[in-house]
Amino acid sequence: MRSLATRQSNLALSKYVNEAIQVLKAAEFDLIILETSGIGQSDTEIIEHSDTSLYVMTPEFGAATQLEKIDMLDFADLVAINKFDKRGALDAMRDVKKQYMRNNNLWHVHMDDMPIFGTIASQFNDPGMNTLYKRIMDKLVEKTGVDLKSSMEITKEMSEKIFVIPPSRIRYLSEISENNRAYDKKVDDQVVVAQKLYGIYQTIFSVASTSLSDQDVLSKNGLDNDEILRFAQNDTDKSFLKLLVAQFDKVKLNLDPLNWEIILN
Repeated sequence: MRSLATRQSNLALSKYVNEAIQVLKAAEFDLIILETSGIGQSDTEIIEHSDTSLYVMTPEFGAATQLEKIDMLDFADLVAINKFDKRGALDAMRDVKKQYMRNNNLWHVHMDDMPIFGTIASQFNDPGMNTLYKRIMDKLVEKTGVDLKSSMEITKEMSEKIFVIPPSRIRYLSEISENNRAYDKKVDDQVVVAQKLYGIYQTIFSVASTSLSDQDVLSKNGLDNDEILRFAQNDTDKSFLKLLVAQFDKVKLNLDPLNWEIILN
């Protein structure tokens, strides 16, 4: 029942399309371009209204076996694979050409001569679009016999996306913000390490003699262990100071050497 209702709806729509075309013909337009919405895989009614048919698709049709379900590849005079800058576009072009050759029994025609065109419609002066336009004009001349006097010359150039910003730099603003966030995180981490070192350092001063000074114990390599132990009051303090110095050296491994130089100076 659903299939019958759909067919009746298509017939009614086809009637309105024919009437619209008749109105345009009566107005004596030289060329009428009829565009459909997405027609799906099995709807080919458009060829009933057109002398020359162009099927537009994208490289993202899935597996190559899905092409067998696209009936328009049996009937279209020309096929455009738009968005040719997408990943896998060249593979899609090859698969569509093979399917078009099988569908139309064009075994005697070279693969490169199949009426399949890779295009990037969003790009000005795209070689693929220019080639497609020329072939449409040629096909109209072939079917209508009207000389359109198209002197357009076509190169062998293939559609290729022209970038204002190179692909490797498209995310450059994001990279800047990511670098800033990474720097901020690194600074915060270094602050935590420096605070731990300062806490251990203050504890060492509390345990050792009060006559101990920064100049006595700080060096480029860290703390002067021997100098610190010289100020220990007793063996218990000496053992504790050894533990503190060892912990200081362990934590200092996480401090950037440049930051240690800043602290020293």
